[in-house]
Amino acid sequence: MIKVRYPEFRSCPMQALSDGDGCAGKKSQEVECVNCILDSMCQLLDYAKADADLPEGILLRHKSVARGETIYRQEDPFRAVFAVKSGSFKNIIPETDGQEQVVGFCLPGELMGAEGMSEKLYPSTVRALEASHICELRVERLPESGRPLEVLQQRMIELLGGEIAFNRKLMATIARQSSEQRMAAFLLNLSQRYSSRGYAGHEFVLRMSWADIGSYLGLASETVSRVMSKFQKAGLLVLEKKCVTLLNTSGLKELVGGA
Repeated sequence: MIKVRYPEFRSCPMQALSDGDGCAGKKSQEVECVNCILDSMCQLLDYAKADADLPEGILLRHKSVARGETIYRQEDPFRAVFAVKSGSFKNIIPETDGQEQVVGFCLPGELMGAEGMSEKLYPSTVRALEASHICELRVERLPESGRPLEVLQQRMIELLGGEIAFNRKLMATIARQSSEQRMAAFLLNLSQRYSSRGYAGHEFVLRMSWADIGSYLGLASETVSRVMSKFQKAGLLVLEKKCVTLLNTSGLKELVGGA
């Protein structure tokens, strides 16, 4: 068992809404445009310029999304890709018995909906885990921007390529045999994703439920709760309701590696 001393606990500064999650501090912060996956496309379209003179409706920015609101449903016609500006979402596939299979979580700066481009249908449903903001890029209207079609297509290919590589790496990371390895890999993955978008990677709020995490990792919700408690007792992290502070990332990496 890995043992470390517990430092003085600090409240989580990145995402803390007054909804009873136990984390005092700032409200959910919007990701900086430079750290958003759509930034390269926005730069191409000159959306940062006040005199860009582009047709309205190609990029809808800073749209508010309520907790529990659905962005699109499985088999809806493809219309756009979406970037998370703040908040978080879960990607689900409804099952015939009324249950939901969670197939992913989307965090600030990340892309949603790109997997619907090939078949012109969204293969899953995306729902907000909290009050959030998104930017919506209407892909079919991109030619109206007046930019060369070849350049637009190349930029979209780059976006999609990055998304595919990210998803493959993510699934390879969490495809572990033990519940402890899966949970450790999941927490490290969240940490890396937050850090890559300019947030504090060692402190974050788990907006998803234990049941959602369990569905995603192939674990029972009770197992998720038990493993998180085990990690806290081992000194790997501090868990204050849903606010997580990682104390020993090296120890988590050792677990993922099977040490």
